[in-house]
Amino acid sequence: MKKKNSSPIILTERQKFWLGHFRSCEADGNSHRDYARQHGLNINSFRSMGRRLVRLGVIQSQPKKIGPIFKKIPVQSRANNFSEIRLCFPSGVCVELSTHFNEATLPIFLQTVAQLK
Repeated sequence: MKKKNSSPIILTERQKFWLGHFRSCEADGNSHRDYARQHGLNINSFRSMGRRLVRLGVIQSQPKKIGPIFKKIPVQSRANNFSEIRLCFPSGVCVELSTHFNEATLPIFLQTVAQLK
């Protein structure tokens, strides 16, 4: 193995040990965490030695695999009619409407509530 400046790289036995595991992990296609768990290796040591081997130019750093942050959840459509509404105001007044009503009723209800003090 050679660095960019073409001088030979001499690895310690420990570095050779970890290099073998990194190559095996890459060949298996496993994540570092899964590979370390399967082979009884300490994940912190695995990562630490990986950074060291990258600095030596023996292996290339792997991009982090980040899963999706958000999960898409199907939304069930709801009917346009509400079955109940509760509005609470800072003054402490709460108004509830718990009967079925249609869209035409909602503006009248809101106008009435707006007049409350």
